[in-house]
Amino acid sequence: MSAVRQFLDLSTGHLPRADRDRLAVWASSRIMPFGIMPGPFGWFMHVPENAIVPEWEGTDALPRIFAHARAQACDYVLLDADGPRDDALPWFDED
Repeated sequence: MSAVRQFLDLSTGHLPRADRDRLAVWASSRIMPFGIMPGPFGWFMHVPENAIVPEWEGTDALPRIFAHARAQACDYVLLDADGPRDDALPWFDED
């Protein structure tokens, strides 16, 4: 039996620069404490069941994104440089 799962598509602008840098370091070092797949313009991430990000020392932006995704029954988040903006989440206009 197969399963179809939903993902939340968002702009990387929903993460502050420091959090984006942290994800880039994790991706380049291959030390990723949760399911994350880096891409050329962002990340595809599995949303933990409880929306808690293991070993996360960044801001609360990523846990808030995960909680927002779970509230919409999404198992994954795609953070893409050209992704859409969601008014329900903070926006970091740092670039």
